[in-house]
Amino acid sequence: MSLLVGTRAGAFSLESGDEVIGATRINHIARDASGWWVVDGKGRVYRDGDLVVTLPDEAAPLCIQPTPETVWIGADQARLYAFSDGGIEEDTFFATATGRESWHTPWGGPPAVRSMTLDADHTLYVNVHVGGILRYDNTGLVPTVEISSDVHQVAAHPTAKGAIFAATGRGLAAAHNGHDFEFRIDGLHATYCRAVAVLEDRVVLTASTGPRSTDARVYTAPLWEGEFVQVTGGLPERFDENVDTHCVTADGSLLYIGHGDTVWGSADAGDTWEVVIGGLPQITCLG
Repeated sequence: MSLLVGTRAGAFSLESGDEVIGATRINHIARDASGWWVVDGKGRVYRDGDLVVTLPDEAAPLCIQPTPETVWIGADQARLYAFSDGGIEEDTFFATATGRESWHTPWGGPPAVRSMTLDADHTLYVNVHVGGILRYDNTGLVPTVEISSDVHQVAAHPTAKGAIFAATGRGLAAAHNGHDFEFRIDGLHATYCRAVAVLEDRVVLTASTGPRSTDARVYTAPLWEGEFVQVTGGLPERFDENVDTHCVTADGSLLYIGHGDTVWGSADAGDTWEVVIGGLPQITCLG
């Protein structure tokens, strides 16, 4: 399956450059074993380019995560929906989650479900901005990392159960067991991190000086220890805006970064990069 590039004006195939979904802001793209799931800025959910459902109550979907049992959709106002068999409903457990009264945003608006990931054991991790990460399994919802860490994206290791990584306002947060997170910042020029992708033996992280930074950079590091090393090798040394949530992705041994109108790809785990496609509308996500 070809990678899809989400933009402010539709989704495009990375391989061909063809438009797959037109004239709408794409908020997130997720893959399962047989195809693609996409959510857009108008509350719509697509399967392989076809519209399948629209969220109720004017909810704005921000991320989507397929599982073997259902498809989870995270939305504004910290709402979580489940979609299966052609129907959609809000998850009542999440709507009454422990600690929900403490969720907030820096600008005073309502919090949102910003990202999700599924680990190798099919355990769901839900990132609320700002509300930390909640683990959702057969025991229910369990808060994990501190809310104050300001999580912007959560990502799971492709094969190791419970190995969870997060780009936060305090650097990279990492847990071997899905709940005891440790923070790493060594080698970073600044600790405000927006995007993360995980390979078998290393992590790729974007870091900047803040929400409106003009100095964003890309780093790699071994999974569990060691300093971060800035990635160049064909990438710009600095970006004048944050490389945002969902704009770095791993596809097997390949890595991709989308920013502005350009996608860069790496076939050697991030050591060297080349432009794969350019001239797109402003990129919002990869998947």
